[in-house]
Amino acid sequence: GYLMQPVGALNPERLKKFQERYSTFEDPIIPKFHYGSHYSSAGTVLYYLFRMEPFTTLSIQLQGGKFDHADRMFSDLSGTWDSVVEDMSDVKELVPEMFYLPEVFTNINSIDFGTTQLGGKLDSVELPPWAENPVDFVHKHRKALESEHVSTHLHHWIDLIFGYKQRGKDAVMANNVFFYITYEGTVDIDKIADPVQRRAMQDQIAYFGQTPSQLLTVPHMKRKSLRDVLQLQTIFRNPSELKSYVLPNPERCNVPASTMLVSNDSIVVVDINVPAAHVALHQWQPNTPDGQGTPFLFHHGRNAASSTSGAFMRMFKGSTSSGEDYEFPRAIGFAASAIRSSAIVAVTCDKDIITGGHADCSVKLISPDGARTIESASGHLAPVTCLALSPDSNYLVTGSRDTTVILWRIHQAGFIHKKNPPEPPPATPRTPRSPLPTSPSSMSNLLETRKCRIEGPMHVLRGHLGEVISCAVGPDLGLVVSSSNMSGVLLHSLRTGRLIKKIHVAEAHAVSLSSQGIILVWSESKKRLSSFTVNGVPIATSVLSPFSGGVSCIEISMDGHFALIGTCSSSNYKCEDNTEVADHEPNKSSRKVDISEQTEIRQSVNVPSICFVDLHKLKVFHTLELGKGQDITAIALNKENTNLLVSTADKGLMVFTDPALSLKVVDQMLRLGWEGDGLLQSSESHRC
Repeated sequence: GYLMQPVGALNPERLKKFQERYSTFEDPIIPKFHYGSHYSSAGTVLYYLFRMEPFTTLSIQLQGGKFDHADRMFSDLSGTWDSVVEDMSDVKELVPEMFYLPEVFTNINSIDFGTTQLGGKLDSVELPPWAENPVDFVHKHRKALESEHVSTHLHHWIDLIFGYKQRGKDAVMANNVFFYITYEGTVDIDKIADPVQRRAMQDQIAYFGQTPSQLLTVPHMKRKSLRDVLQLQTIFRNPSELKSYVLPNPERCNVPASTMLVSNDSIVVVDINVPAAHVALHQWQPNTPDGQGTPFLFHHGRNAASSTSGAFMRMFKGSTSSGEDYEFPRAIGFAASAIRSSAIVAVTCDKDIITGGHADCSVKLISPDGARTIESASGHLAPVTCLALSPDSNYLVTGSRDTTVILWRIHQAGFIHKKNPPEPPPATPRTPRSPLPTSPSSMSNLLETRKCRIEGPMHVLRGHLGEVISCAVGPDLGLVVSSSNMSGVLLHSLRTGRLIKKIHVAEAHAVSLSSQGIILVWSESKKRLSSFTVNGVPIATSVLSPFSGGVSCIEISMDGHFALIGTCSSSNYKCEDNTEVADHEPNKSSRKVDISEQTEIRQSVNVPSICFVDLHKLKVFHTLELGKGQDITAIALNKENTNLLVSTADKGLMVFTDPALSLKVVDQMLRLGWEGDGLLQSSESHRC
């Protein structure tokens, strides 16, 4: 396989010449070598990336103030491949950007790179016929890199670059010996007294290649096959194997839900009455068969009647055990009008609930065990109409009717204070956001010790011309995405708060952000899904037709490659017959890509159902169909994406999972020494 040998050995005919060079080379100072050039150098990086800054400027500097001749620059992949396998001085490998950044293949800055000898202008890179465009090429290139074939042979490549085949006899046997100064430790720069010689040596190392540090002197272990890694057996790999399990006593589940969180030991369910929502904290243990055909253990959370306030209410309502009176703790909140409940609620990794939609324009942090208001934060001038948490729950974005988006920092429950907070006087208890004492000493002490769980505003993001209706945040991508009917989709920098890009779409009722840098946009009235890169380049468009219903919720997979879309029989969004977004722009010519120009795929979807969507092509590759009246109100995935929790409008709560996977997990844990008694005790505690 290609990964078992260096680039210079890929062509057997050329390899014979390299081997002949090695065997015949004799020099009293310079050791023998196969290759005079290197697979990794500054020149290689600039060769591939010169179309983008800062590499454009660096390329000009390298060539003494001008570009290299157009015929020697990166123009097409097939020509580069031919050079790499045939040219005696070309053994370069690829750069990481070719697996994630399609812009490296396009002349995005419209620079004049010169003319080839045949008279053609050097512009964008000519791609192989199997790639539709740069985005498609990068997607397929990345897919090949992460394929099972590469995973099976990757350890051989590690041995060559970082391992035992990098140096010594093993390197000679593997045809993997490079010029001596490329190796770490072979040249001591400090011992070169002549500054001119020292500078020349440094330049040679910098521009002609450097071998990485040798990390291993023994063979690297082989990677496990995908089917043997249980953590990767998500519901997206084998959706046809999923089975549904309806949770018992739905009246004790707090459904229908507006949002939910599934952790390894509990399930948080927030009902649809946001912001004054009921909150349930159920216990469960996934991948632990209950012995009665269900591959998990589940125990209903305590209702409000079991608390002190519940006992007080029973004095007036009377003692009754009917299902209608089984109410969970309810958060205190005064709702603003006409705001979709599922858009203004989220659950953190700590299981705390964050709610918007309050008449006082605030955002509130609610406890899961008693629906107490832990903290309240304000920053908007109008009610919050949408909010979203980052996957790690460290960042929160809120959108409002005041047309702004605010970025907040969320601190975990175990957030460490600098000092123990001073005890307040008994008669004057303070709420988290009540006025501070005016005494200078007490003021400084309190500022040192009191750390808010909701910190901010970190940035106020502007650019929308109307009510913000959806938002998302991705810290790893450094991006905040938001949408409004008047302004389309805006991309802001998480670090600086500045507007980066505007994606021109006619409607964007819901936006989601994938960890792979894919922005998913849903238009309710047009029944259209659209996807874009983080730089606003369109990827795919899909129209759900025939489709008589609406989309109630969207969940992105952990790996960022898939989406789950919950459907319902009626629309959840305010759809307006507005004109194209570009009509609001002073300069229509700035629009480079119109979604309508993209090739659309049409696919029918039944209602109600949960659609499994490939984010690259936006194709529905599997559907979980539900019965009449079971409109989806909320869906939630556990962190491993092995269990899917679904809430329906008819007050149902069900779990979709692969029962065979649960048995494999238990079998693996038992092999690793998991005590059977521990499973039994856990089982008994969850059934009580």
